[in-house]
Formats: sequence, structure tokens, C-alpha cells
Amino acid sequence: MTSPKPVSLVTGGASGIGAATVLALVEKGYVVYALDRDAAMLDVLPDCPDLHRVAVDVADEAALREAVSKLKAREGRLDAVAAVAGIGLTASLEETRPDDWDQVQRVNLRAIYLLGQMTAPLLEASGRGSFVAVASELGTVGHVGLAAYGAAKAGVINLVRVMALEYARRGVRFNAVAPGGVHTPMMEREQKRLGLTVDDAAHNIPMGRLAQPAEIASVIAFLLGKDASFVTGATWVADGGYTAG
Repeated sequence: MTSPKPVSLVTGGASGIGAATVLALVEKGYVVYALDRDAAMLDVLPDCPDLHRVAVDVADEAALREAVSKLKAREGRLDAVAAVAGIGLTASLEETRPDDWDQVQRVNLRAIYLLGQMTAPLLEASGRGSFVAVASELGTVGHVGLAAYGAAKAGVINLVRVMALEYARRGVRFNAVAPGGVHTPMMEREQKRLGLTVDDAAHNIPMGRLAQPAEIASVIAFLLGKDASFVTGATWVADGGYTAG
């Protein structure tokens, strides 16, 4: 049965930018499938008849494919995808172990390629499909200690460009959002691991503060919606001015 409402899928939907995106899309009238490997955090999302929680690791190809298949069977359509799931790694090139490098690429880049490949036919069938991937300001500039992370996020930006070109005449738009520092649980964990505070992460941002997840979610929601109907292949940087200098 085809849903009368637009249907969306959000990875990394349990916390941070992902959770904020879930709430923004629900508010805009979407049916939202929130995917995350953290089932306990998914349960913290507010109860809503249009919100469906799916515990899945996006790096697990078979599990991700099953989740997309079940969404298709239940809703009969897919109109919007926000690929938000990601992991961080701060380590010098010498300290970056091959296994850690591979895991960052699996979650931050390979999973987006897989999700794009799996959902593009559904987005095309909707006649107005849109896909937004979360990249990073650090995919546009270099930064010491972020070889694996920066390489993956740069890959996301160019992957989105290619997908946008391939689907430009097929009714599907692909874009990326490149956030700067955002006050998320992942940011808190990484700063603590490095012996730093969250406030330390704001020192190099011209606006003098970190973004809130909802500020990035609003950019994602805009790009997914009809008001961005002529935007494709773009990377929207939302970094408080960090890359302007």
C-alpha cells in the first residue's frame, strides 16, 4: 500500500544531527524511518505515529538492504533520504591503523554509496526524490590528525556530485551538507577522548560557537524539500565561517 504522505529515511537517526533531522522531517509532514545501530537511543525519540525506529548498522550491507526492502514493502514509496550516520577518528597518519581506516571508510563513505545505490530506484519512482548526505567542512580542507575522516568526507562530496549527474534527468536530486563543529554526543565523546572540552572545539570558528544539531537539520530538510528543486550536485557548507578564511 502506497503511503499518502511523503516517506523519508534517515540514517544515524538516534542522536545528534540525525535525531534533529528526524524531528524536522516529522514536523514537515513526512513519514520517517529512523535507522541507527543504537536501539536504546532510538527508543529515546518521541512517540509519533509517523516515526518508525529501525535498529540497523549501516555498515552491514545485508542488514541495510533488508531495512530498505521492508520500507518499500510497507510504504510503497520513498521520497527523501538523509544519510547522516558517521563515526569520527582523530589520529595522526602514523597512528592510524589500517583497521581503523577501513572502519571509517565503511561507515562514512561506503555506507552512503550503498544507500544511494539501494534507494535511487525508489527515489526515481517517486518522481520527486531527493538524497542528502552529510559530509564535513573537513572534506573540503585539510586538518592535522584527520587523514581517515577527511578522506572519507571528501569522498562523500565527490560521490554526491557523480550521483547527481547520473540522475539529473531522472528526477532525483543528490546534495551534500558539510557541517563545521556541531555540539553532538559524538563531538563530546571525541573531545573527552582527546582530553579537551566541547568549548575547545569552538575556538577556531569565526562565529565563536558550535552549531546546534537543529541548525544543520534545517539545511538538510531544505535540500530534501521542494523549495530546493533546482539544487543538485551541491555541497552546502554550514560551518560558522571556518572555511571562509
